[in-house]
Amino acid sequence: MNLINRTAASTLIAAAMIAGPGIAQAGAATGPPGQAVPGVHQVDSPEKQAAFEHMLNELNLGWANGGAAGTAIGSVAGLGIGCISMFPGSLAGCIIGAPTGAIIGALAGMATGNPNAQKAIQDYINTP
Repeated sequence: MNLINRTAASTLIAAAMIAGPGIAQAGAATGPPGQAVPGVHQVDSPEKQAAFEHMLNELNLGWANGGAAGTAIGSVAGLGIGCISMFPGSLAGCIIGAPTGAIIGALAGMATGNPNAQKAIQDYINTP
């Protein structure tokens, strides 16, 4: 595989990793009353539900204030580092580096965008 094909494949993979989560949409899960619906988080107490909603609001605020940008930057950085560090098998390095960088970038971007997000996650986990 020549350098142009390798670069094009790596760029396509990175673009798919960046664009994919932005395209996904979830519809409301419905079902008969009293039955568990797959994929829906059922909580036992109002306190746990309030903590869950607070956590989601804080994470959403962190995503809006820097999580998306951090994901894009981390994905590109991970792609570049992965492609360079595993030079003979650089396609494998690109495939591993892009999602790893995206995850690290998203976590760093959300933590920077909203410092209260980490505390909200801890509160949710510690709520009985």
